[in-house]
Amino acid sequence: MIYYLTTERHAGVMRGFLSNAGRALAARIMVVTYEHLLAVKRLRMPYGTYIFTNFNQPFGSRNPPSPARQWLTRLHDELVRQLGQARVLNNPSKSLGRFELLRQLHASGFNRFKAYQAGVQDNTMRFPVFLRLEHGTIRDAPPLLASREVYEVEATRHAKPDMIAIEFCDTADAAGFYRKYGCFVVGERIVPRHLFKSRNWLVKTADIVDPETVAEELDYLETNPHAEVLRRVFRLANISYGRMDYALLDGIPQIWEINTPPQIIVPPHEDRPERAPVHEKFVEAFSAAMDELDPQSA
Repeated sequence: MIYYLTTERHAGVMRGFLSNAGRALAARIMVVTYEHLLAVKRLRMPYGTYIFTNFNQPFGSRNPPSPARQWLTRLHDELVRQLGQARVLNNPSKSLGRFELLRQLHASGFNRFKAYQAGVQDNTMRFPVFLRLEHGTIRDAPPLLASREVYEVEATRHAKPDMIAIEFCDTADAAGFYRKYGCFVVGERIVPRHLFKSRNWLVKTADIVDPETVAEELDYLETNPHAEVLRRVFRLANISYGRMDYALLDGIPQIWEINTPPQIIVPPHEDRPERAPVHEKFVEAFSAAMDELDPQSA
């Protein structure tokens, strides 16, 4: 059995997948909420594989760690002791959040752009930049702040402890199209999820769907061309389950973020019918990766 640990608010992500496209996995994956775990405070858990998701935002800062985060870390460590590291995915005390990840990716030579705590004065900052909260999702493209003067005004106006500033990295191709690649890590497997194409720099969905783009997306899922680089990034982030969003600049992945409570799949009936083969190919690969996590019950 695979135990998928998450907040009640985000439990619908996996439950929705298991009730629809992932029905074949429904008997093998159990969703368990942190609210339930924190209420019962039981450290002895059933044998299986455990996936910690969505632990960065709800449980406060790590320094000093909140009581809830301390207990989840204790649960993680006890599960590793009982089951071994391979059966416990993600670590609430060591997996990197968005800001830490972006800083490490630039320092390690993966990303060409940097992130800053909003309001920090740094003479190396390259403009334009944009502001966003470290946690949560942005639905609409934030304004690009073209100068230090504009940035300082906006950073003061939107001052919040978890507001960050990110240098804009323009990954448009020669025709002005932006592409957002998405891939999962499931244990040691890299599983490509989607390739969205858009005229907008903040790519949220498959805005452009035609035979050419669907063929490009299917080729991405089939060839998994960036797997080795992405595996190194996931290891740097100490994340063994989640979805990475990235683009290419001069053929090199530029990583935007890693979501640990990721949307797994848009219900196929809510998407363009032309993309049905994309969903089918992903579900097949994702299911195989889950089988590998928990082979005894496959």
